[in-house]
Amino acid sequence: MSLMLPHRWEHALIAATIDAAKKECPYCHLGRTAVQKLLYFMKVLGVPMRYSFDIHHYGPFCANIMHDVDWLLTDEVIQDSSSKQEASDYIINDEWPELKAQFAEKLSENQQVIESVCHALSDLSSENLELIATLDFSYRWVSAKGGDGPWKTATVDKFKSIKKDRFSNAQIDNWYDKLANAGLIEA
Repeated sequence: MSLMLPHRWEHALIAATIDAAKKECPYCHLGRTAVQKLLYFMKVLGVPMRYSFDIHHYGPFCANIMHDVDWLLTDEVIQDSSSKQEASDYIINDEWPELKAQFAEKLSENQQVIESVCHALSDLSSENLELIATLDFSYRWVSAKGGDGPWKTATVDKFKSIKKDRFSNAQIDNWYDKLANAGLIEA
């Protein structure tokens, strides 16, 4: 069989992300929230993509990603291996090698970031991915307003305005410090 639909770079990026995440953590659940957050961090780290993220119930979200996931499911590049209707668990399917070959050069240019993000985040729960992506989004929102920092208090305030009491102060502090130590945000 071969690809039936036209594809663009972002389709290959989604499939490459699913492939790398499942290789990193084969038994981890890789649903809609996880795919969104992995791609969000890839964008933060400079992987070129047309997606833009706005804040949503589960953190940074891009509706176009879900449309493109459906496109990939339709063309059998990926499949949903979940037996539950209320949750997805994406895996690579038979048509992935053909799509991968179409975008081999651009995938190769970005493979290190794709693999690094998947290595660091694939085994995290959807709840933790939601927390850290929203925390990162909050930091970027606060720091984009200008100034010299420090950023933690303003970032945590912005985070709490979005998430209310969904996460404890200890969880927020722990993940803020981890993001700062990883060099993704400033302390």
